Amino acid sequence: MYKLMKNVCVFAASSSMVPEAYTDAACETGALLAENGLTLIFGAGAVGLMGAAAQGAKAQDGEIIGIIPKLLNQPGIPFLKCSRLIEVEDMPARKNLMIKMSDAYIVLAGGFGTFDELFEVLTLKQLAYINVPIVIVNTEGYYDNLLKQLQVCVSEGFINRRYLSLFTVVDTPSDAIDYILQYKREDFPDKISEAAFKYQTRGMNE
Repeated sequence: MYKLMKNVCVFAASSSMVPEAYTDAACETGALLAENGLTLIFGAGAVGLMGAAAQGAKAQDGEIIGIIPKLLNQPGIPFLKCSRLIEVEDMPARKNLMIKMSDAYIVLAGGFGTFDELFEVLTLKQLAYINVPIVIVNTEGYYDNLLKQLQVCVSEGFINRRYLSLFTVVDTPSDAIDYILQYKREDFPDKISEAAFKYQTRGMNE
């Protein structure tokens, strides 16, 4: 491990209308974080996969930091047993603070918000703003089609194939925790430096 991991952000659905396998995986993720002395950073929701992750961590006496937008900080929405509940102005502020506070990211099944968070951290890692583990837990093959779409992006030239190694995909929460704890920093040629080099080289050849 290239640095001491402490805070792990979990991106996950707020929906409760999902098969039990997804909720179980979220609960297991939270429990494993706590068992390994890792703090759960999440969007503070009491329901859905977010709530399940928090409940799993709480059951193991884990540290839990929830970050919630002011608009959503209403009765029934936040997980009230957080070690620390932080209210922020809006959704972008929540995402930014979750990213800033975290040493690693676990992506569970989710919808628009989870996809947004996943691609935000992938872009930040691609541009070398961050260099930390990003792991997708592919419960029940949930992300299979998204991963296929990324392969299409590569084949059509929209993504360089090497950037698919910005993240890893695992089947279980246990594998996700193992990956994070064993993570070794990798230096990728960031996209900005690469583009600048191509521009300079083109100028020299003209």
